[in-house]
Amino acid sequence: MRLYFLFFFLLIGCFSEQQTNEKKSNFTSEIQLDDDFYFEKGIYEVTDDVYVAIGYGLANSILFVGKDGNIIIDTTEDPLLAKEINDEFKKISNKPNLAIIYTHSHVDHWRGAPGFLDKETKIYAHRTFEKGFYDQNNLLRPILTERGMKQFGHFLPDSLKRGHGLGFTLNFDFEQPSVVYPTHFFEQQTSQLQVAGITLEIQHSPGETDDQIIIYYPEKELVISSDNYYMRFPNLYTIRGTSYRDTYKWYKSVDAMRSYEPQYLISCHGPFLEGKNEIENRLSIYRDAIQYIHDYAIRGANAGKTPDELVEDFVYPSFFKENYDLDEKYGKVSWSIRNVYNGYLGFFDGKAVNLEPLSNKERAKNVIGLIGSKNQLISVIREEIENQNYQWAAELSDYGMEVFPNDKEITTLYSMSLEFLSKKEENPIARNYYLSESYELSNKIKPSLEYTVSAEQARNIPMNTFFEAMGPRLDPTKAINKEIKIGFNIIDLNEKYSVIIRNQIAEISNGYDENYDAIVTVESMTWKGIILNTESAISAFSNNKLSVKGSYRKFLEFSSLFNKD
Repeated sequence: MRLYFLFFFLLIGCFSEQQTNEKKSNFTSEIQLDDDFYFEKGIYEVTDDVYVAIGYGLANSILFVGKDGNIIIDTTEDPLLAKEINDEFKKISNKPNLAIIYTHSHVDHWRGAPGFLDKETKIYAHRTFEKGFYDQNNLLRPILTERGMKQFGHFLPDSLKRGHGLGFTLNFDFEQPSVVYPTHFFEQQTSQLQVAGITLEIQHSPGETDDQIIIYYPEKELVISSDNYYMRFPNLYTIRGTSYRDTYKWYKSVDAMRSYEPQYLISCHGPFLEGKNEIENRLSIYRDAIQYIHDYAIRGANAGKTPDELVEDFVYPSFFKENYDLDEKYGKVSWSIRNVYNGYLGFFDGKAVNLEPLSNKERAKNVIGLIGSKNQLISVIREEIENQNYQWAAELSDYGMEVFPNDKEITTLYSMSLEFLSKKEENPIARNYYLSESYELSNKIKPSLEYTVSAEQARNIPMNTFFEAMGPRLDPTKAINKEIKIGFNIIDLNEKYSVIIRNQIAEISNGYDENYDAIVTVESMTWKGIILNTESAISAFSNNKLSVKGSYRKFLEFSSLFNKD
């Protein structure tokens, strides 16, 4: 404890003579840090002309000062926070921000970009950013937003909010800022970027996302790890939902970082590291933990174990417990094991009985039938709570709500069970999720997930993204026995698209044939407004903002097949 306070006061005393809250600090394995210290808000000097902003938002922002301009790496999740950071960065270097680099497509790394923009700013990301951005902000936005807000405890009362592994909180509102989409893409596995007299090596390094990059600054012997390393057990699976996070690729990406033998390592969350030996030791342990989980799941699967059995039989190796970086304050081992199994083998656990399992509702009816009556079920749930069997109490309550969805007593018991589970849970995001659902059940919070997309935001999203979104928005019940071919000429962008309705799906492709049922000529912002339901196709046609060659009736029929929400 004495070392902690000594380090703290040394840190406070290391302010720069510049008029800024700049601090000089690195964090080593000798110091066990709590979250308050771990994310202490400030601008930290890493080495000459390299600074990192920690504790402003969920993610860090990083500044490289070059000869004639600055490079910004990641922008936090909020433009107002980003502007606050940028104001501090400008006290260090008032040169223009010539480049912003997005390390990947998670919202806390790009959403704050408007706060850093200068007239000359170019935006860089790996080409795979496009797919990640589309999946998260278009294809799966509703479900990922709902589950993400629960994960981060966004709707909980302030008194219940805690740090959640990567930062104190996710600063997110539903008034969407303008999306600052990349203007330049790295196309290769390894690319070179020269900006402001700085030469950087950019390496595509899948891990937490498929579009992840690591950045190497040779002159400074410095690596930016993106989200492939942070001082927490890695989130090999996230409960908000994600495509398979390939653990094999992840630890290989950590190996790529190690190969540079950096003197400095900056994570995009939390503190930075200094010292080649220190960094090698930390990265080695980190990648070994990922490989351990990967290999454990593979061995167990080949031995015929199910995911449940793999989780139940897991024994923590000693090096897990001995290293602060492997503290399960963000990712969890149990989630990770299940993710590896599912990533390689899918949902089926190999047991024939689970090929076509009963629905939750059917299982609920059967369980309650065995128990007897609703009153007996309530009695059993209460008894399990008293015996501190909170998981089983929650599962029984869930069955009860399937059969008696409006029963206030069962709902209350469900809420209680989840709240008790939250109090036992050491992982912050699991705690937040338990509490969020508990408080929603008890009507203590009423999450609102509605938000609008501004015209400026829509303007910066590529046109193809809007067309790809049409597939899932098709209402298949309205499209029964429908075969319609519509071509779209987006005249201001000189882009052409085809939407073909058949077999209750919408096929989206580039270009069209002149023999389609209708060819629609329209400007991009008009069609984006129609997609976003801020403008109707009929009014656009009436106001000469949209023209139809061919069957206008077929176009109206086509438009009616899509959900407007």
